[in-house]
Amino acid sequence: CNHGGSSRKRLTMGAGHSRDGHKLIESLPFDQREGIVVVPPKDEELALTTMKRAFCGYGTIPEFGLDWIFSVGIVRALTMRPLPPEIPHGPTLRQPVKGHEVFKPLPPQSDGSFQQDPVHWACYRWLFRFCLYEMAQTGLVFGIKNTEARGGDGGEGYAAVMLCQPPGYSGGLVSSLVAGYKAGLVPPWENTKDEKLLQVKARMDGMMPMMKKCHKECAPEKHWYIYMLQVDPSHQGQKLGKRLLSFVFALADEQGVPTYLETVGDRNIAIYEKLGFKVVNKYPCMVGQGAKIGGPGLTEGGGMTGMKRPPSASAA
Repeated sequence: CNHGGSSRKRLTMGAGHSRDGHKLIESLPFDQREGIVVVPPKDEELALTTMKRAFCGYGTIPEFGLDWIFSVGIVRALTMRPLPPEIPHGPTLRQPVKGHEVFKPLPPQSDGSFQQDPVHWACYRWLFRFCLYEMAQTGLVFGIKNTEARGGDGGEGYAAVMLCQPPGYSGGLVSSLVAGYKAGLVPPWENTKDEKLLQVKARMDGMMPMMKKCHKECAPEKHWYIYMLQVDPSHQGQKLGKRLLSFVFALADEQGVPTYLETVGDRNIAIYEKLGFKVVNKYPCMVGQGAKIGGPGLTEGGGMTGMKRPPSASAA
C-alpha cells in the first residue's frame, strides 16, 4: 500500500533490494534519510574508531554488556539499582568484584587522553571486526559522517555507526565462518592459558547463547534487527542515534514489521522505551558465578533485555 498519499510502493521483505543500502536510503523522503550513508568496506578503520570510542569508555560510560565480558570494574556503581526479587542472583556487578576484574582502566596518557590496555582493545577490535564482516554477509552498516554532525572536525570519520539486519536475513554457519576468517579467525580469548582471557572466554561463551535465545524468543516474526548502534562521545546529545533508528523505523513501518534489539541496563532500557520500544523479556546471565573463572553474573536491569517497537499503524 502507499504511504501518506505518496506513489512509493511498500518495500518488499527478504530477497531483492532489502539489502541494498543505497536503494533503501533513496526509497525514503529526504527528511527521513538526511545525512545517512552506507558505510563502505574501505571505511572499516573509520567505523572501528567510532565503535571503539563509543563502547570502550572514552569519556563516557562503556556499553554495559561488552564491559561485563571484557572488563568488569569500569562501569561505576552510579548505574546500579537493586535487583527485582524475582531475579535469582549470586555475586553480581553491584557487589565487589575484586579478583574478577579483567582489564582495569589505565591511567590517562600524558596529555590527559584515554588509555586502553592493548590486549583489552584487541578483544574489542576482534569482536567489532567480526560484527562488521557478519553484517557484510547478512545485514547493513549505515552511518552519519562527522561533517553532518554539529561540531564535526571536517574529517573523514563517522559521528555515528549502526549495524542492522533487514527482515528475512539472519546469521548462520557460513556467514560466521566468513566473518571469523576476515576478523582474524581465532579471537584473542581462544587457545590461551592467560587467566584474564579465560575469564573473557567464560563470559563470552555465556553471553552469546543468551543473546541468541533472547532474539529467538522475543522476535520470532520477521523484523528489523538493530545489531549495534554507536555514537562517538564527542557527538552524543545531538540525537544522532535517534536519527539512525528513525530511519530504520520508517523502513519497518513501510514493511509492516517490528524493530527489535537487545540491550542491558536500566539506563539503556529507559532510553529505548522513550523511542517506542517495549520490553519483551529479560535474561540474567549467571555464567561462572562464584567461580574464579567467569566471575559475577550479568544481572543489571534484569540481564539481557529483548525490546521491540511495533510498526506504526499510520504507515499501514
